[in-house]
Amino acid sequence: MNGNVVLILIAPIAVLLFYKFSYIVAAVVALYFILVYAYPYIRRMMRGKGVVYIEPEALEKQMSDKKDMLMIDLRSSVDFYGMFGHIDGAINLPFEAFMNRMSDTADKLVGFKETPVVIIGLHDEPEVFQAYTALKEKGFFDVSILNYGISRWLKRGLPTVERNVHKD
Repeated sequence: MNGNVVLILIAPIAVLLFYKFSYIVAAVVALYFILVYAYPYIRRMMRGKGVVYIEPEALEKQMSDKKDMLMIDLRSSVDFYGMFGHIDGAINLPFEAFMNRMSDTADKLVGFKETPVVIIGLHDEPEVFQAYTALKEKGFFDVSILNYGISRWLKRGLPTVERNVHKD
């Protein structure tokens, strides 16, 4: 079990023992720990059952091995071409456009359903999971989510394509 998860589970118990009879203070502190620390883990576990994640380093290795894949970046165009850029080879398809196109063109992509698809978001926002689910429901076999999105990619110091600079 992850050390953070253990801390999250033990902290409220420790507070209850420390404050013995001050149940209100203990309850408030315990609720704080649950909301701030445990909720993100619980939320991710609940919606992440059966979801396949790819770590940034594994994705970079697949890219350097020239593996065929489709990387779909669901961020807005402003973010995709913005200050932090995007992963080389990723296509920008903001979430709403992605969902509209999925309903229109997914059946035309029969030949590509075995091509690995990596969904990229900013973090682990709900839209990433919705896109993942939509692709799986349309019959795509090899779908994964970039674990913690472009944020983790950048945090690990991996390369991005710089933003577009227009010269006049």
